[in-house]
Amino acid sequence: MVTQLDEKIAGLQDQVKKLLSQKDSLIKELDTIEEKYESQDRLYRKYFPVIIDMVTTGDTPFAGACKELSIALKKGASSVKIAYIFEQLKTAMIKEGIGPVAVKKKKGMFGSLLKSSTDTFIEEFKQGYHEIVNNLRSTLDAKYTTRMDNIAARILDVGDTKDIADIRDSIFALVFVYISDTSQDREKVNSFVQDIVAKILDIEQKLTTSYDQTSSLFSSNSGFETILSSEMTGLQKTSDVAFSLDDLKVQINQRLASIETALKHKQVKDKAIQAVAEKNRHIFKSGFTKLKQELNEATKYSEELEEKLNQDQLTGAFNRRAYDQKIQDEMDRFLRYGTMFSLLLIDADKFKNINDRYGHAIGDRCLQEIIKRSIPLLRRNDMLARYGGEEFVVVMPETDAVGAKEAAEKIRQTIEKIEFLYKNEKVRVTVSIGVTQVEEGDKTHTQIFERADMAVYKAKENGRNQVSVH
Repeated sequence: MVTQLDEKIAGLQDQVKKLLSQKDSLIKELDTIEEKYESQDRLYRKYFPVIIDMVTTGDTPFAGACKELSIALKKGASSVKIAYIFEQLKTAMIKEGIGPVAVKKKKGMFGSLLKSSTDTFIEEFKQGYHEIVNNLRSTLDAKYTTRMDNIAARILDVGDTKDIADIRDSIFALVFVYISDTSQDREKVNSFVQDIVAKILDIEQKLTTSYDQTSSLFSSNSGFETILSSEMTGLQKTSDVAFSLDDLKVQINQRLASIETALKHKQVKDKAIQAVAEKNRHIFKSGFTKLKQELNEATKYSEELEEKLNQDQLTGAFNRRAYDQKIQDEMDRFLRYGTMFSLLLIDADKFKNINDRYGHAIGDRCLQEIIKRSIPLLRRNDMLARYGGEEFVVVMPETDAVGAKEAAEKIRQTIEKIEFLYKNEKVRVTVSIGVTQVEEGDKTHTQIFERADMAVYKAKENGRNQVSVH
């Protein structure tokens, strides 16, 4: 007769199967994306230098930066180096006036006063946000091209500051979609998102500062007009007493009337500009709060996705994907700097017997307890991950086999004390642990894992519940 507990166990087993299927699907998708990225990278590095060499002529800074970019691509330089050269290219283009939009020369104070401040701010906004869209194009997949083209077209059509909030919201919506869709390294995704948002903050901070400066300028201008009006009144009185100089009086009065009329027109115009500037300043400052909130939400959302992608759902430990990235990073450090690290491979003893005798629910609880008891025994920079089934791995940076064995022995002794009660029967679990360190001559992390696996096999042959060092 099927009990309620059996039904729950069957339901949990179905959930585990679904999670495993989802995990496999995510890993396959990640592999496909990585292959696509590597293929595109090879293609760019193969053909871009040829194109650059053909079109680059002269001894200008722009031509020099192009040649440097070609050499860097041929040598397979790092992305940091490539990004640095692109910044040099950008600077050279601005200095040499290359590109569809020429850099505008700065105007004097009176020229700035005569030109509407809103027009200046709109142009600065367009230039800054065009750069952000170009950054998005260099990172996002082709499937986002239509949305980016739409945003770029809307930037060109911006005519009022009220349109700026809509553009910003569209960019954030696109970034959120990218965060949800992508399965790239979450650390890189976080860095990219924060870089984009930082650029938006920088643009709008500058605009807000410009509005504040404009407000101060109008305040100063208002003081100037007060003084000028006072002086005009005094000059009027002076001319009134000059009865013997009628002609001079007439000329002065005419000039004063002309100045007064022009001043009134200027006051009306300045008040209108000031009203627009104040309105725009309010729009930007209120939008700033929303912008910071969206930054926090984007960062939090990306971190949550990163945690889910790198976490084993059953035990809460890191998963195989996170382990592969960590062990590769440590291997790279060893190959470049000779930095030592060790690997522990933990295998639950006779785990199949536990599942068969007590059920998968008890087996799952055993795995959860292994993780729960082991984590406090490790350092902050050590990584404990579920490799698969009842196998766990611990990556220990800057640790030799002696130190790793001590940690492994603490884990073994702690786990052998685990006990469960199942229908008045005590359930115990022990582990066999294989320990190895990276050695001179190792080229891949697979070699290290194989040694740890051999050490586990030896520990089980010798009676289980022990630590073996290869």
